[in-house]
Amino acid sequence: MSKILYVFIFCSFLYAEEGKVSISSASLDASVYVDGIKVGKISRKPLLVSLVVGKHELMVSNVLDEDWQEVQRKKIMLKKGDNPKLIFSLNLEKISKKSNKSSADNFIKKGNIVLDKAANLVWQDDTSVIEVKKSWFDADKYCKSLSIDGINEWRVPSYDELITIVDYNKHTLAVMSAFKHVISEYYWSSNEDDKNAKNAKNVYFGNGCPNANLKEDKYYIRCVHAQ
Repeated sequence: MSKILYVFIFCSFLYAEEGKVSISSASLDASVYVDGIKVGKISRKPLLVSLVVGKHELMVSNVLDEDWQEVQRKKIMLKKGDNPKLIFSLNLEKISKKSNKSSADNFIKKGNIVLDKAANLVWQDDTSVIEVKKSWFDADKYCKSLSIDGINEWRVPSYDELITIVDYNKHTLAVMSAFKHVISEYYWSSNEDDKNAKNAKNVYFGNGCPNANLKEDKYYIRCVHAQ
């Protein structure tokens, strides 16, 4: 990298407009994530985080065991000079009935797919999984139209299927190592949200945490095929 380019990038970062967010919760020692990146833990004093102005997704999570966590997520639009004081009240949430039951040894990369030997599933793993974003309504049609390495009859994975490819031993890009096309983004499941019919379940593969978003929002898709 040239010195001129380096100085430009450094100065752009240095003079980026920032605001500050104060984050607190009664759940002491819970982890705080900003846009999927862990930035600290909750203590008796509020955690003060400086962020570039713009949209951010905040999450406070306290993993209780392999199946349960306490969590709350908030989306904010930060403006220059803002200093919002956010208090997170964590709710108990089931990570998955199958979480941490999967083994990395079960997954085998082959061409543009990954085979799950234990579940007899075939997963899409071409470049489209990090390029194509669809609404929940269009995701099923997209999967059904796929033909990858001679395989047809793809579908959107269920939430329980999607969570099995999470590697909870990783704190970033929490996906089984057999998958080569991975990014810290939300991926749709085929399941609607139990609490709100306007939302559908998805998984954030930055850290493997479950979520639910509006069905008309556009997120990524990793289709699956049952052998």
